[in-house]
Amino acid sequence: MDRRLISVVTTDIDLKVEDGYNEWYEQHIRDVVALPGWVRATRYRCLDGEPRYMSVYDISSPEYAAIGSMSNWTKEMQEMQERGYEQFWPHVESYRARTYELISQMTAEDLRRS
Repeated sequence: MDRRLISVVTTDIDLKVEDGYNEWYEQHIRDVVALPGWVRATRYRCLDGEPRYMSVYDISSPEYAAIGSMSNWTKEMQEMQERGYEQFWPHVESYRARTYELISQMTAEDLRRS
């Protein structure tokens, strides 16, 4: 199996700036996916609690992943990450970013075939 990685980012933002944050974040995910190695970005809004927002980024290989401190990231990722955050960072109520490696995957179709 190919090594599949995702980066999951969860956030809560002050409701007073939420609309502007969402507008900015839609551009942000486009900027991320434009970087080498970042394949897809998907955003979610929580329907029943916190954190309210989750973004899932598909990454092609560990060399592109934003793992560890920012100083370990590619230069392009560091520069892109710094754009726009100063406006919203003071209003972020929670933030967590983690990178995960796929262990297994099962679909209903897989079960029907077995």
